[in-house]
Amino acid sequence: MADRYPKQLVGVADGTVNPPNMADAREVFALTQTSIYSKVTGTEWAINDRVCLGRKPAGWKIADIAVNTGTSFGSATLDVGDGTTVDKFVDGKTVTATDAWVSIGPKAATLDDDIGGEEDIWLTVLSAAIVSGTVASFRVTFTKQ
Repeated sequence: MADRYPKQLVGVADGTVNPPNMADAREVFALTQTSIYSKVTGTEWAINDRVCLGRKPAGWKIADIAVNTGTSFGSATLDVGDGTTVDKFVDGKTVTATDAWVSIGPKAATLDDDIGGEEDIWLTVLSAAIVSGTVASFRVTFTKQ
């Protein structure tokens, strides 16, 4: 049985470098920023409606996108993208759990992406509407690179 280390700790905790490297503070003990965006109760989100989930600041990476809802979204699926690529961060996720934060992204591939500049973040409702009485909040967490 082998011990394995994530790439952020290679040369730090695995004994391959002497003296050990310092952990890269951009990802290990990184700065984080979290924003919460809530659905306006009494409004329906129809199929193909886009909902703004704020803006990713330049030099930051999306570390988590989570949903908390009081009612199952049923067969509604969600994409989250940057306005150009509708499913850049999340592709076709459903949320049926209630009253708990459920992480829906981001895609693993975006965690190693070039962090780039500022990007608007858009959620798109697919396949079924989210009815007007649904209470829901979205939490987007960024980490500074």
